[in-house]
Amino acid sequence: MSLLKRATDQTQSEWLPVAEGLWRWLVGVPELKLSEKYGNYQVRFPLQLKSEEQSRLLTEVGKPPDGMQQSWRTSYTVGLSLGYVQRDGQYKSTKLVDFLAACLGARNTKKFREWIAQGGGPPRPTDLNDQKAELDAIGEWLRWWENLEVYGTITHRAGEGDQVFANFAGPMPVGSLPGQKDNDYDALGRGKLRAIIAESGETREERSREQRVAAAAAAKDRPPAQRYTSDGKPAEELPELPFRHPRWLDEPWTRWRENL
Repeated sequence: MSLLKRATDQTQSEWLPVAEGLWRWLVGVPELKLSEKYGNYQVRFPLQLKSEEQSRLLTEVGKPPDGMQQSWRTSYTVGLSLGYVQRDGQYKSTKLVDFLAACLGARNTKKFREWIAQGGGPPRPTDLNDQKAELDAIGEWLRWWENLEVYGTITHRAGEGDQVFANFAGPMPVGSLPGQKDNDYDALGRGKLRAIIAESGETREERSREQRVAAAAAAKDRPPAQRYTSDGKPAEELPELPFRHPRWLDEPWTRWRENL
């Protein structure tokens, strides 16, 4: 068999999509792209079946017929949004956050969501009006998820003619299936999350907390305020005013209430 096929030797092959069902995927290099249809930026995650899952697929559905090849790949495209905090204070997630959280393992999804809800995310460029610099920073930040793993369900969608597309949906973290905890992957995701948070910098809430602590410390060291007289001279210690018995306490209705 020749190692190098010439243009005239190549034949067009048909590909069989990944069978419907739940599979474990390996995440490729995320891609940022501008949607012409919606006019906003989206993130495309290339996905490939793990080698063990490829063997399972062939065992369950068999080898493809002559002239066809089995595909191991699909992709998942979501909008570029990290969610928002609603008026009632509850954080509203997005498909992007759900996917990123699922890739970090079952025991790390909650901490990642909390960090995002507090304002976490990719580092911002120095010039907030420099969109290219921001996109570059986002793209670099998303590379943290390269080679991570996630569960997801495949459903088939009919295209033009005989085309069949494999749609990915419902990302689930590794270790979330009943009886299939994965401590090693959780440890990997935990280390990855720590590195992501450290590299991305502090959140708005952390900065606010540090500012409150610094303000409280400064107030503690600050000397008490000096009082002044009406002519601008420092006031001496003012004598304590005598207590005056309020006249309204002697009113009949007050005495009547005291007797209740």
